[in-house]
Amino acid sequence: MTLTTISAPLTQKADTRPHVVKLKVFWKTTRKWADTDVNDYRKSVSALAEQIRTEQYWSKNGVVHSNRFTCEDFAVRLLIQYAESKGLPLKLVGGVRTYRNMEVYGQPEHDRYDSSMYGFADMVELTYGAPDMQRINSNAIPLVNEDELRPGDVLALAKDLKGNMSRGRAHHIQLVVSASKEAINIYQGNSDDTIHRPITWVKKILGRDGADPAQSAYAGLPVEMGSFYKVENGWNYRNSTTGNTKSDYLKYFEFYRWNFMEFNN
Repeated sequence: MTLTTISAPLTQKADTRPHVVKLKVFWKTTRKWADTDVNDYRKSVSALAEQIRTEQYWSKNGVVHSNRFTCEDFAVRLLIQYAESKGLPLKLVGGVRTYRNMEVYGQPEHDRYDSSMYGFADMVELTYGAPDMQRINSNAIPLVNEDELRPGDVLALAKDLKGNMSRGRAHHIQLVVSASKEAINIYQGNSDDTIHRPITWVKKILGRDGADPAQSAYAGLPVEMGSFYKVENGWNYRNSTTGNTKSDYLKYFEFYRWNFMEFNN
């Protein structure tokens, strides 16, 4: 094996001019996450989830819209909205790259997205999927059982038939807003049928992406609410938005907590 040494010019000591680094700032980091911030996040989750679920806005065409999210996008959006409001950093790892609220300018998508919380959310949500919640020690920390669940924690559906067929990859996400020994209440985004193959392939050929929240083709749905109730043989589930029910459903989920302290790095 032949080793080749490549030399690169260094700045001369006499050159005292500062090196300017251009940043893409979605919001400024003013402090780092601490335990007090995590506790405040938990206290804020329920009200923030309801705010996001019910808020409406005007489109550029003057039409009133409500928020729509796929399941993982809702969990990500709530985290982003809280962090931005407190000047806290975020570092989210997806299959494409790692996203930060303050980045060295130069990524291909930087000119596409506004320097705001909404721009950051749209950028991350385009490629962040449900399996990214299973990225241990980067995005999340695993929890042992339901007794550890706190507001803001995440349920990842990965142990049902679909999850087993994909070797335990999560395919649906729910966000815990309250938890006790008797009930676990959740909010969730959801998707319409266009998010599944082969429809996604056809849409991409036509330049339409159901994973892109900035497109009208986005597959997200209005935010839903639901609850798990402790029964003798497990935890039954009811979606209070759609009325759908499932028996002994919690056993199919894995439990995760955002890795808040890793966001500081």
